[in-house]
Amino acid sequence: MHKKIVYNVPGSLFIIVIAILAAMYYYAAYIDLPAAEKTVKNFYQAYFERDFDTVAENLSVLWSARLLPQYASLKPADLIEKRDAIEKETSRAIAEIEAENKELSGITVEIMPSYTKEGENSALVAYSLKKNGKPISTEMAILIKEGGQLRIYDITSVTNEDLEYIKDYDISELDRGLADLLAE
Repeated sequence: MHKKIVYNVPGSLFIIVIAILAAMYYYAAYIDLPAAEKTVKNFYQAYFERDFDTVAENLSVLWSARLLPQYASLKPADLIEKRDAIEKETSRAIAEIEAENKELSGITVEIMPSYTKEGENSALVAYSLKKNGKPISTEMAILIKEGGQLRIYDITSVTNEDLEYIKDYDISELDRGLADLLAE
């Protein structure tokens, strides 16, 4: 004479579970970007908002040395050591350059994750810049790891043919080259 135990599960529990799974998917797909993609996204969002301090934080000091002639002769290790001063000067220089640029409104960046390549010391991120939702250019950022963080080393325009090359590119080649550069 055992009584059968019946468990009643409220129907709302199923809806809650589905909502949680959907939220987790959304977070993983759209918010929790890989480090390289997050760097590029942060750089452009800051650039479009004219937050040049954040722009400078996302740039490699090796990139900044090309903008700031007083640092051009320093070795990479010395540049990295002077990061704080270089970031401040880079921010000021970009702000001066962009003071007259009124064309930043309505521009967005759309990362193309299928072309992202991340190595130990470097990364490649392809993305499209759009103005009012219409593509204006396709570019690729080359990132280098400085002080444990990926930063933008260079930006270049790319074509559809370049994108196909990127898919097959062995990132270890770039890793070795940039590691050698930092070791100078």
